[in-house]
Amino acid sequence: MMKSMTKYVGVLAMATFAISFSTLATGEDVKDFERALSNDYNALSQSELAQGDTRDAETYARRATDAAAGNPTAPDQVELRRPFLKEHYVADLTQARSRLVTALEATGRTDAPAAAARAQSAYDCWLEQASEDLQPDHIQACRDSFMTAMDAVEAAATKVVAAEPPPPPPPAPVETFPENFIVFFDFDRSEITPEGMTVIRSAEAAAVGTPFKRIRATGHTDRSGSDRYNQALSQRRADAVKAALTEAGIPAGDIEIAARGESEPLVETNDGVREAQNRRVEILIER
Repeated sequence: MMKSMTKYVGVLAMATFAISFSTLATGEDVKDFERALSNDYNALSQSELAQGDTRDAETYARRATDAAAGNPTAPDQVELRRPFLKEHYVADLTQARSRLVTALEATGRTDAPAAAARAQSAYDCWLEQASEDLQPDHIQACRDSFMTAMDAVEAAATKVVAAEPPPPPPPAPVETFPENFIVFFDFDRSEITPEGMTVIRSAEAAAVGTPFKRIRATGHTDRSGSDRYNQALSQRRADAVKAALTEAGIPAGDIEIAARGESEPLVETNDGVREAQNRRVEILIER
C-alpha cells in the first residue's frame, strides 16, 4: 500500500515537471482541462483504494466522473477539513487554494489545461494528506507538485498577456459547483453525533456564504437489518439532518430529503454486514 502512494506522488511530480516545459501554449481548450482532471482524480482514487482508504477513493472517483462529464468539482475547501487539520497547515493551504481558484477563474483552464488540472488534483491530495497527517513525505510530495504546476499555470498566463493585451475582463464568475458533505451515524441510530454536528455546521456555513438553489439531504443505511427497517431508518436520519439544518437557520422549504435505505452503499458489502461508512446522510448544496 505504501508503494502505491509513493509511486503515485512520484509520477505526479514528474508529470508536473514535464508539463511546465512541454504543454503550455498548445491552444488546448477547456475540454482538455476536464479530461486531464478526470485522469488525475482517477489516479488519486486508485492510490487511495490500494491503501485501503475507500472513503477518499470513492470521493476521487466521483470527481473523476464529474470531470469526464464536463462538470468538474471545485477544489476542496480548507474549512471543511478544519476539524481534522492541524493549525500549522491552515495558512499555507488557504493561500494555495486562493491562488489556485484565482488562476482557474481567469484563463488557467485554457492557457495551461494539463498543468491547471494537475494543480487542482495535487492541491486536493495535499489537503487530504495533511488532514490525515500520517505521512510527511506524501504531504510534501503533493505540496511540491502543486507548487510546480501552479508555477506552470501562471507562467502560461504571463506569456499570453505579453503576446496580446486582453479585452476588459468580465465580472469574476461565481463558483457553481455542487458541494458535498457527509454526516455519519452510529449503528442503528438516527441521532446526530458531535462529529456529525461539526459537518452540519460546515454545510450551513457554506450555504449561508453563497446563494444556492436547494439543499438535498439523502439518508442511507448499511445492509444489517431488513430492507423495510433500513428504509425507515434512512428516512429518520434524513429527517434529523434536515431538522439540524433548519435549526441552524436554513429555511425548511429550501431542503429536500430522500431515503435510500441500504440500496446505495458507499462501500459494497454482503447482505447483513455492518459498515460504518454506509450509515450516513449525504448533503448536497446545489448552486
